[in-house]
Amino acid sequence: MHYLGLRHKNERSRLNKKDKDTSYIKFLDKLTFVAGVVGPFTVLPQIYSIFTSHSAKGVSLATWALIFIVTFPWILYGVAHKDKSIIVSFTLWEVVNLAVVVGVVIYG
Repeated sequence: MHYLGLRHKNERSRLNKKDKDTSYIKFLDKLTFVAGVVGPFTVLPQIYSIFTSHSAKGVSLATWALIFIVTFPWILYGVAHKDKSIIVSFTLWEVVNLAVVVGVVIYG
């Protein structure tokens, strides 16, 4: 299955069985899992700022709400393909995106 020019991990694994050296792909899968888990933590300073200052001045509710909305289908995609990396990463993204949205609604 092709999506945004990327191949799903399961399809890649079938194709890579033909290749002699799959260590690069295995490394890349691990790296993207780590990035997917660590990435959402980059939003923590924004969340901290909103909730400690009790101000969301300059933070766009529309932008963060839309990010929250467009991230959700990725969780469904991960579940449909049983891809733990996608499920974990995008669930974490949804949590931090929602925290920003809630902060903007409360303090905006």
